[in-house]
Amino acid sequence: MGTGETTHPVLLVHGYGDAGATPWWRTLEGRFHNRGYPDDAVETLSFGVPGLTLGSPRRYAERIGDRVETLRDRYDSRVDIVAHSMGGLGARWYVERGGGAAFVDDLVTLGTPHQGTTLAYTQPTPGGRAMTPDSDFLTVLNGRRPPRGVDYTAVGSDDDGLVSPDRASLPFEARNVRNVHVSGPGHMALVSDAGVFSQYADAL
Repeated sequence: MGTGETTHPVLLVHGYGDAGATPWWRTLEGRFHNRGYPDDAVETLSFGVPGLTLGSPRRYAERIGDRVETLRDRYDSRVDIVAHSMGGLGARWYVERGGGAAFVDDLVTLGTPHQGTTLAYTQPTPGGRAMTPDSDFLTVLNGRRPPRGVDYTAVGSDDDGLVSPDRASLPFEARNVRNVHVSGPGHMALVSDAGVFSQYADAL
């Protein structure tokens, strides 16, 4: 976007146990505003308060869809999504299983356990169970290729202690799927890190 012309509004989606009010999301919003995005073209979705957003990504997908379609109507434009951790699974479910491919242009995921994470076995919650490597949720989600009309960028960090970059990669080879490995930021820092932002911002 850096030309000052808005291409698509952007929806930011947090992950497991996080919330849209935490400071790293303000930092990411600021990075978009510095590139010329108007304030109302960048919106952060919040599923609740920190520590209690432990629900199923399939259920959160409905709320992602509601917000995407509101932005789409406001701007008469498809929407880009940048989602962190479990938020990326909810976004994928909306795009791939909930009809969202018609409304979403780009989907960027940051430290999302597309192939699960063994740490999820310690989380006996709906969200935790969905993120285990052998979960029914991931089996269904990864059971077919993503829609060709949506461009995917999945970012994983070598220094993420919660989701390894291999697990954060999409298990597909396709022209519209790009897996990016970075080094330096940990799991939460993927949201606000300037270097990570540079990996996907120009493509939106």
